[in-house]
Amino acid sequence: MKCLVSPEARALGLHHSRAWRLTAATPLLGGDGLTAEQVAAAYDADSPLPEGYRKLLAELGYPDVVPAGERLRTVLGTRGWRAHGPVVDAVSVATLRHGAGIGLHRLLPADAERDLVVARATGAERIVPAFSTRSRPIPAGDLIYGAREPEGNVEPFAWLGHRDCDSAERQLSEADHEGLLVVLGCPDEGTDHTEVIGATVAEILRPVRADITLTPLSHTE
Repeated sequence: MKCLVSPEARALGLHHSRAWRLTAATPLLGGDGLTAEQVAAAYDADSPLPEGYRKLLAELGYPDVVPAGERLRTVLGTRGWRAHGPVVDAVSVATLRHGAGIGLHRLLPADAERDLVVARATGAERIVPAFSTRSRPIPAGDLIYGAREPEGNVEPFAWLGHRDCDSAERQLSEADHEGLLVVLGCPDEGTDHTEVIGATVAEILRPVRADITLTPLSHTE
């Protein structure tokens, strides 16, 4: 599996999309989550987040949608921290620290022969959002990423538009030992911004789930 970005997605400023394969000796979702104190020590709540995430949403036609990092900081400030296990919590910390919406998905055996594609929707794609059972159409022009099927279509793992959602069919299960971490990148930011997000997830996991390995997918610039 390689990470590929379509010309239409590149035109949005997404030049540095990255993905990592997560593998573990025990199920990825196992283990105790982070404490509120650990999370507070892992990021600066007053640090500015890149403006490129708002720029991306505006380019998609949704200037009033709040980017994932800003939204999560607001939720944490109003509701407090809720742990969901070390892997999910590490992704949340990276989102809080860097502002990125980060995808975490299960992999299927067939994915070994497929590429991960970041693209704009054609209008023919559908997705069952996480924690839902109802399939929804994805509007043409919205941003998607997922596995390219043999006939050339893309099976969406995630959809970014007037809403930001992952595919229910690609949610990690309690038995999964392997998963995929996806970072789209940020307009007007360099490759270092994306690479450090993966490094942050690895940093947070190291002391609590040392058995988890992050392996970068090959990619095109």
